[in-house]
Amino acid sequence: MEETQSNSAYIPAANKRTAREYSLLLDSLSIANNAVFRWNSWQIEVDLSDYEKAKDEIKNYEASGRIEKISNKFAHIRFQKVDWIQLMLTLALLAAFHVFIYEFDHLELIKAGRSSAAAITEGEFFRAVTALTLHGDYKHLFSNIVFGGIVLWALSTMTGTGFALLFALFTGFAGNVMNAFFYGSAHNSIGASTSVFGVIGVLAGLQFFDSFREKKLGRWIPFGAALGLLAMLGSSEKSDVLAHLFGFVAGLPAGMIFGAAFSKRGLPGKTAQNISAVLFISVIFGCWMKAVS
Repeated sequence: MEETQSNSAYIPAANKRTAREYSLLLDSLSIANNAVFRWNSWQIEVDLSDYEKAKDEIKNYEASGRIEKISNKFAHIRFQKVDWIQLMLTLALLAAFHVFIYEFDHLELIKAGRSSAAAITEGEFFRAVTALTLHGDYKHLFSNIVFGGIVLWALSTMTGTGFALLFALFTGFAGNVMNAFFYGSAHNSIGASTSVFGVIGVLAGLQFFDSFREKKLGRWIPFGAALGLLAMLGSSEKSDVLAHLFGFVAGLPAGMIFGAAFSKRGLPGKTAQNISAVLFISVIFGCWMKAVS
């Protein structure tokens, strides 16, 4: 039985799962609501002005047999299907390239592709990309593959894998460029960790939008957690702390802009994700062709 109280109306639900389904259904229809537990039962709270419409929509939903699971209007953003082939292939190629570099060290690819502040400030911006694919040793490589894989997976669930890879590339590039201009000269760096912290920044930026976070989670909590992770993982003695910081700084506004652009109208489909992944590989390949030419 439905009941009303003050300016709110309550529609009963059989259990918590059903209440969540009803709530998501009404969210998708832009009907403000809350799933609440009151008087020992789950109920959906709506404004009196929306009561009749909400009740009819739920009735129709039940009559349809609930064959198709209804998700909220942001579900297509928050729960993207991860393309494991793209993700794992990227990490595998990063590891294989590391082996190649040290097997053929006479090619001096580290020297050709490292992020040299002096060279970047003189226009060799391709180094800001090639440096992301270089690592000093297997420990350095392993840590970036593990942490990079985790944060790329997390971002992929929100933006799709193709876009996540592009974010990693863009934020890593931007972080290395900012780092180079900060030092000006006499500074060299390598490693994908700038991209890792760039992705962390994107994740933090996305949390400012309801479409990418739980409604009851404060906007600043994920941001603070991201800064804590930055401090914990990015400040070891051998780390280029400023490169990590600049990666994060590049990622934060990128995440906020992306969140603002897509939180209401959704993401492009699989074709756009695949094009993004191809662009990711193409840019890296092109930068390396420039580095060795």
